[in-house]
Amino acid sequence: MAEQHGQKSNQGSNMEGTARDTMKNLLTSKQCMNHRKSLPRRSVEKVNKCIQVDMDLEEENPSVDLTLSPKICLSKKPQQCPGHISPSQQGVSSPSQGQPAMPALLPLLPPPPFLPPRCKIPPPPLLMPGINAPSLPPPQLCSNPECSHLACGYSEQPCPKKTPKLRMKVFHWQKLPSDVVRQSHSMWAMVPSGSKELVEPDYASLELLFCASPTKPKETTRPKKKSKEVTFISPKKSLLLSIFLKQFKCSNEEIANMIQKGDRSKLDAGILKQLLKLLPESHEISKLRSCKEERSELAAADQFYLHLLEVPSYQLRIECMLICEETQILLQCLWPKAQAIRTACETLLTSHRLPVFCQLILKVGNFLNYGHHTGDAGGFKISALLKLTETKANQSRITLLHHILEEVEKNHKDLLQLPRDLDFVSKAAGFHFDAMRAEAGDNLKKLLEIEKRLFLSAEDLKIQHTKFVQGSVSASKDLQEELANIEKKKEELADYLCEDRKKMSLEDVFNTMKTFRELFLKALQENQERKEQAAKSEKRKKELKVEDTKRLKAEHGKSSIFRKK
Repeated sequence: MAEQHGQKSNQGSNMEGTARDTMKNLLTSKQCMNHRKSLPRRSVEKVNKCIQVDMDLEEENPSVDLTLSPKICLSKKPQQCPGHISPSQQGVSSPSQGQPAMPALLPLLPPPPFLPPRCKIPPPPLLMPGINAPSLPPPQLCSNPECSHLACGYSEQPCPKKTPKLRMKVFHWQKLPSDVVRQSHSMWAMVPSGSKELVEPDYASLELLFCASPTKPKETTRPKKKSKEVTFISPKKSLLLSIFLKQFKCSNEEIANMIQKGDRSKLDAGILKQLLKLLPESHEISKLRSCKEERSELAAADQFYLHLLEVPSYQLRIECMLICEETQILLQCLWPKAQAIRTACETLLTSHRLPVFCQLILKVGNFLNYGHHTGDAGGFKISALLKLTETKANQSRITLLHHILEEVEKNHKDLLQLPRDLDFVSKAAGFHFDAMRAEAGDNLKKLLEIEKRLFLSAEDLKIQHTKFVQGSVSASKDLQEELANIEKKKEELADYLCEDRKKMSLEDVFNTMKTFRELFLKALQENQERKEQAAKSEKRKKELKVEDTKRLKAEHGKSSIFRKK
């Protein structure tokens, strides 16, 4: 018996030694990845990073249970790593149940399968049957905001988010990213998302109270997209027409009504000319008339064209309004000019001072040109009056015109009133008679053409525009008659001035007389200033002479006194 008992004890000690050697090969790590604290105790070789055994504690207190799991570190007080199952939950018994303190030896377990570092599933615990451990509390949540949960094994399982079934009203806020609030010491990081302190809202009442609209089919809840406007006009023309219509500040229908009624209160000549340029063309008219779209879906320019097409003979109406406006403006402009030109011609023909003055110039010129090929002239062209200031005298700032006016002032003072006769001629300078005749003739042709078209138009159009057109035709004919009379005066004036009827220009004659009048007045003024200056100089000489006489007398009196003494 004693030998058997000795053999058993030797067997037990051999088994214990073998178990210790096996544990040396299996267990090497001395760190707990959960708390990351180094334990100043003897370590063994590493087999799994989260398995370590304190051999000293085993020798000092064999009753301490050693639990082997990837996330539990064995020490005097067993520490737990969250997220894993304790050995007691795996069926390992405790020493109080009569099980031996030392585990039975097992062959080495194969290494756990490789898992990616971001995998949420923790590796299964490595347990050695026979090692008893007490029951562990449920896993605790990791509260370290800097922890990546790769070492401690905690994997956050978020609760499924509640989503509304209806379209909700928008709550406008400034969103903070989750990585920002977790890395800072904010209130968002103080309370974990799975804490019991958090209160869940009543999603049903929120959905009932803050839904944007009642439940409807998707087709009705979606906002309608604004339909694109339909247009049959080119983009450039549509833009020009839109700009043109904005100046009226009224609807397209009102503009069309003004055209139909012939109302020119807001339609002057410039606007009517623009409108004629923007009228629809034949292809645009055909497209608009064949259009089956609703008028509200068309662009503004197209809608205006549709209103305009409803007006019968809209182009003729616009042309009638335009020709009446243009005729009125033309008559207001041309009549005063025509009267001024006629008065100027009559003034030149009837003035008695102009031929007298020209005869005086002819005598002076023949005297100066004696013996020259230009001498012994019977007359001169009216443009020679401008040459009087180009002939300089020997005295400074005196010309031939200055000298003639001095002679006129002495002997023929009435000729000094010649600028008064040329006043009307000066006002007519700048009026182009030929351009006036052409413009008036073109306007009369347009009026006669419109009058013929009105005769063939509808009755309402005749009643509306015939009176205005006929009045414009009559006024234009009166203007034409006035211009014809001026043409006769022009021929008469050409003969009077010894000019060619076809080549003479009234504008040139009037400009020449205007310039001569200005030179005449300027020379008169300069002569007057020269006289005044000469008078002052003569007066000063007399004063100096009197002073010299007095001084001489005084000196003579003093010399006689000295002689007597």
